Amino acid sequence: MNTPLRILAIAGTLTLALSAGAGAATVRLVPLAGRTVGPSLNSCALPSVAASVAAAAPAELPAIAAAQNRTGITIVRIDLDPRGTLAGTSVLDSSGNRWIDLAALRAARLSAFSAEVRNCERVGGAYAFVVDFTQ
Repeated sequence: MNTPLRILAIAGTLTLALSAGAGAATVRLVPLAGRTVGPSLNSCALPSVAASVAAAAPAELPAIAAAQNRTGITIVRIDLDPRGTLAGTSVLDSSGNRWIDLAALRAARLSAFSAEVRNCERVGGAYAFVVDFTQ
C-alpha cells in the first residue's frame, strides 16, 4: 500500500494542529488497532476518552531538508502504556527523507500523551503519530 492510500485510510479520527509558524508541521494521532471510544455503562465522570497528544513538541522542517527543497509526511508508531507514557517509537511509514523522518521521531519522543480511557480504566495501545511537513 502506498503512502497516500495509507493516509486516507487513517485520516479523520483524531487531529491536533501545531502552530502554523514557518516550517511547522501538522500532527495527527490515530489508533492503530482500529479501536474507537464508544459509550460505556460505567458511572465514572469520563468513562471513555480517546488517547490524545497532551503537549505536542514542535515538529520543524529540518534546515537540510528545506535546503534540498524536500517535504513529506512521516508516520511514527508510538506505543503508550496505561499512564500515557511513551513506551516505544519507530518509523511506520517513511517520508523518503532521512532528516524529515528523524524530525518526526524527535517530535514524537518529546511530546506528552494522555492514554485512552475505556470503561473508566486507562489502557495502553499503539497509535500512528502522523507528522505532515507538506503544509
